[in-house]
Amino acid sequence: MQRLLSLAGHAKNYINTHRIQSIIGGGAFAVVFMYTATFFIPQPVMFSYTGNNCVNRLTLLPDIHSSPDNSKFDVTFRNKVKLGSFSVASLRICVVPTSAPKKENATVAAAPFGSLLARLHLSITVPSPPKVQTSSLRRPFPISRPLDIALTSADSIFTYKLHINNKVAACKPIKQVVRCDISKLSLKQDESYSAKVSREFKESATILATAPVRTLKATAVIDGSVKPGQIVYDKPKTITYTTDKSLVSAKVSLVMLDGQSRNSVPVEVAAAENIITISLPKELMREKKYELAVQQVEASDGSNLADSYIVPFEMSGGPKVKGVNVGTSRVNSNAQIFLDFDQPLADSQPIASMVRFSGGNAAITKISPTRVGVALSNLPRCTPFSIDISAGLKSDHDISTTAPWKFSSRTICYSLSTIGSSVKGRAINAYTFGTSGPVTLFVGALHGNEVSSSLILQDWISELEANYSRLPGNSRVVVVPTVNPDGVAAGTRNNARNVNLNRNFPTSNWVKDIDDTNGRVPGGGGESPLSEPEAKALASLSTSLRPRLMLSYHAVGSLVVGDTGGFSAGYAAKYASMVGYRNATGQSTDTFDYDITGSYEDWTIQKNGIPSIVIELGSYSYRSFAHHKEAFWAMLQ
Repeated sequence: MQRLLSLAGHAKNYINTHRIQSIIGGGAFAVVFMYTATFFIPQPVMFSYTGNNCVNRLTLLPDIHSSPDNSKFDVTFRNKVKLGSFSVASLRICVVPTSAPKKENATVAAAPFGSLLARLHLSITVPSPPKVQTSSLRRPFPISRPLDIALTSADSIFTYKLHINNKVAACKPIKQVVRCDISKLSLKQDESYSAKVSREFKESATILATAPVRTLKATAVIDGSVKPGQIVYDKPKTITYTTDKSLVSAKVSLVMLDGQSRNSVPVEVAAAENIITISLPKELMREKKYELAVQQVEASDGSNLADSYIVPFEMSGGPKVKGVNVGTSRVNSNAQIFLDFDQPLADSQPIASMVRFSGGNAAITKISPTRVGVALSNLPRCTPFSIDISAGLKSDHDISTTAPWKFSSRTICYSLSTIGSSVKGRAINAYTFGTSGPVTLFVGALHGNEVSSSLILQDWISELEANYSRLPGNSRVVVVPTVNPDGVAAGTRNNARNVNLNRNFPTSNWVKDIDDTNGRVPGGGGESPLSEPEAKALASLSTSLRPRLMLSYHAVGSLVVGDTGGFSAGYAAKYASMVGYRNATGQSTDTFDYDITGSYEDWTIQKNGIPSIVIELGSYSYRSFAHHKEAFWAMLQ
């Protein structure tokens, strides 16, 4: 029995020994397994470009750990457990790229003091970096807002930049886009550019995309209730402008211009849809100049104005006469004079009480909202008259004039008579100034291609009208500016029957076939003296008037010819001296290279004893009446 008990004891000890050995062995295996799992089996990390690249892992004494190789990634420890300022452990381990990440599988380690013992391993799977979605660059973009460039995925690892026009804009990542501040790129609206997008990490940079881009078309003001240069006649409480795009906001200023001063006028501005409304808290001052500026707008698409839209305008006073249909002379004795106003007149105010006529009989009526008629009634020739408008004349906006207005004129001083007709029935007119006394006769355009001779006499008629008071007392002036109207109309030297009118007068040397500027002209002198109606009319006028002096204008030559030794010789010399022409009196044989027969000027002196002067102007078409004006007046003395 005792032996059996002894054997049983040995067996129990054996079993206990093996159990202890087994426990010790299992613990050792567990320790080895845990060590291997902790320090030799890499822990996987799926790298994310959003930047949260951490895994949960307990690490003792994290501050003494370092990476033996951090050329691609560095290891950091977070969520540390501290005892005072000493880090006992950390609960998370993270990897931070030290070079530009790229698609790869990388392993990184960390160990106390970077040693081989207790080394932690992390297996990092790095996906491809995000790419730029170039489709986001194809849409026109505003220059007033940051430009968003889409990525294939979010990225907070890299930095991005936009390159346009040799300038660079920094870009900030926001979710799956990078937002670029383009304010410093000096871009213009409605322009095309070439853009590059670069991705950078520390010192390395890569161009990800190159694409053509275009900025949005600028917003434009296309209409307004007050336009540049406008005179405003009403009393506006608001001013509106229309743009070609829907608006978010608008900035407007208004100033009153007073000499060199610019006085700001308060306004209220609202922008809705495509309308800018400027409210005027106070009525604008009348007869003042203003400058309104739409300084800036923001459209719903982000575009704005290319430049400020400037609107200079003026507030009107009361009604003003902007036009009269007659001049200050040469008004017909029964003329209908129209006064046109710059704005409609008030219907409530009788025109007759505000508009008065003096100098004869006239009827005054309101013809339209902006027109008043003054109908003259048989005013005598060369009679001065005036039209006066009192201050206080009102517009239909109840705005009154502050100053009176006066218009002075005179009825026609000349009498017009038709002395005959041309071959084609055109009238030959004579203009007579003065009522009695000796006559000075002026004649032009015997040759139709010498149109300057007609034009300068028409200028002389206007001068006599404008300065009638200069006409010497007890004298008359008769002007026939166009003797050959058919030739003037056709631009030909001769009349409609190819007769040179200045060879058709009954002088002692009249001939039918003449020599002229273009050689021999058969029949150029007419079938007989005064065979042409134009010559006959001029001859009849001359013999009836028997002028003290006759001046006949021709072209070209820049010379003056008077009667040799006669009364006109002194006047010819004076005229030539005053205008700088050659005095060819007594030199006719040296002046023209052809014989002159049957001329009007020879007929007046030879057959009628009328002193005559021939003035050959310097051009067929051009005349300078201002140069000749005083010489004309001198011929009347």
